Amino acid sequence: MGEFFAFFSEHIGLALLLAALAVLALFVLVKAGRAFSKRSAENNRIIAKLEADTKLRKEFENLTPELAGSAQPERLFKGVALNLCRRIEKSENILEEFNSLNDCQKEIYSLYFVFEDGGETLSEFFKINGKPLTEYALSIVKKIYSSELSEIFESEYDAYDSDNETASLIADKIAKEDADFKKLTENTDIFAPAAEYIISNINSFI
Repeated sequence: MGEFFAFFSEHIGLALLLAALAVLALFVLVKAGRAFSKRSAENNRIIAKLEADTKLRKEFENLTPELAGSAQPERLFKGVALNLCRRIEKSENILEEFNSLNDCQKEIYSLYFVFEDGGETLSEFFKINGKPLTEYALSIVKKIYSSELSEIFESEYDAYDSDNETASLIADKIAKEDADFKKLTENTDIFAPAAEYIISNINSFI
């Protein structure tokens, strides 16, 4: 052991290098551990959501007026939407299956993705999706929500509509609308109007 310390006392540069490498290795291990924990937590979150969605979908697989009328609004909306998602996902031709839905079903299906894809920022919904999904989403938003909320939605719809040559996509304006839309949805019962829409058009969903 004495020879070990003697060697490094004579080669101080090497000792410092090894010490630096040891610190770096420890840093890398800590970072890797944190990254693994983060990935593991995200995977667990995704699995938990998939399990919850499956349970919710099955709860509303056989929808009746009585079930719809007694259900909690958020569960009714998401349960109906998830069954529509399942129907489309299982089809060999997604667009053809979507087109086979009636208008009420298309609207609820599209609204579901407004909150799934645009949960953090509304603009993300428009970045990910295009027509006809965005058209049906606009249709139902204008039918069931306040003018303030629907006006913001329509403004972003126009901004991201490649067929609309009169509208422009201004980053600062979009950022403000995203913030305003998020604030409105956080302070509004967004699921009650959607559930009421399903109940009012129950024959379109059973």
